[in-house]
Amino acid sequence: MKRYENLLLVSDLDGTLIPRGGIISAENREAVQAFVDGGGRFAIATGRTPEAAAGYIGDLPINAPSIFFNGAMLYDWERRCVLSTRPLSAAGDDEIWPRFAAACLASFPHACIEIYTADNCHIISRERYDDPRLPLEYYRYEHCSLDKLSDTKKTPWLKFFVRDEPAALHRLERLADQFGVRAISNSFYSEVNYYEFVAAGVSKGTMIRELRQRPEWQGYRILAAGDYLNDNEMLAEADVGIAPEQAHPDTRAAADCTGCAAEEHLMRWILDHIIEGADAR
Repeated sequence: MKRYENLLLVSDLDGTLIPRGGIISAENREAVQAFVDGGGRFAIATGRTPEAAAGYIGDLPINAPSIFFNGAMLYDWERRCVLSTRPLSAAGDDEIWPRFAAACLASFPHACIEIYTADNCHIISRERYDDPRLPLEYYRYEHCSLDKLSDTKKTPWLKFFVRDEPAALHRLERLADQFGVRAISNSFYSEVNYYEFVAAGVSKGTMIRELRQRPEWQGYRILAAGDYLNDNEMLAEADVGIAPEQAHPDTRAAADCTGCAAEEHLMRWILDHIIEGADAR
């Protein structure tokens, strides 16, 4: 039996595996490779699409199902296939999400508004207000009209995303309450200026629970690392939840322990201080 068999390490990307605006360090790559070579299983959990994550990950040895769209998709990285998705619910009203999206376009003219489906990112707001991150991303996206996506039965929405100033996003929360979409979804801040909607009950933590229920993953001890509010349920669901030093205070509270900052090679820290210690066993 190899040293790290029956251990699964799941890591968020931005602010955890990758420092904000940076790349995966050589130290983190070496730590993950050593963990996998020792029989461990490694996965990522992110709000990004698989295509977008691939540009950051490169040849990192991902050998376990990974979580995308903040929990709306479970994806087999090795086979490059979708294992399950959880689209936004219409709760008996197939027009509710298109109506809400139209109201967002009218109410937040300077926002970047994106709709994610299983195969693409669709930007329905004006191009001049695109998120500055988009040219730096590694995935396809298109600008299109809301009408193209209005049939949510034909084209299920996995995630609805709005980027705007924090004050505008507070108004967005109130608008979501007025339309009733917060009652039928899980909505949260993934950054201070990013607000997202996924299906009710969906989170990175939900997909950790689904993974545990799959026969081939039963018996694994799960460690999870993340730095922001959208990681909280995942950290709580894991056997050991780890937050980097610079994580949001609520995320540190949800974790079992706080490690070094992401810039100080958190995967290396986890391997040295948690996986090699008694806490992971």
